[in-house]
Amino acid sequence: MAQIDEKNIAHTINQVSRKIINQLNEGLKDYDIYASQYQLLVNVKRYNNSTSKELAAKLNVNPAAISRTLKSIEEQGLIQRRQTVDRRAYQIMTTTKGSELLAKLSERDSDIFRKFFSLLDSKELSILLKLLTRLM
Repeated sequence: MAQIDEKNIAHTINQVSRKIINQLNEGLKDYDIYASQYQLLVNVKRYNNSTSKELAAKLNVNPAAISRTLKSIEEQGLIQRRQTVDRRAYQIMTTTKGSELLAKLSERDSDIFRKFFSLLDSKELSILLKLLTRLM
């Protein structure tokens, strides 16, 4: 049996991720939003009224990094922050503008992902998802 190079696997996963992000950025450029902002906006909608700390934990990202992206989409009017009872944290939710943009982009991102994964059949996609989920 051949020796498996784990570094090569990690590198390949990273390259696939970058390729997906680049294609998503290309598809979103007409809407003045980047993939990282779009993905966070999707998750703000999914986890409505979460704090930035809660979002960071749910998304397994650094709170400082999420804070910068939240600020940029807030400046675009896509989200709003509402102070919580303890006054040290803010609940984050999408605005009407943010929800409308998500509705508009839903079909576009589906097309991008469908095209990207078209090289794999449904069985291969299912196996890929199971394997990647196990690694998380």
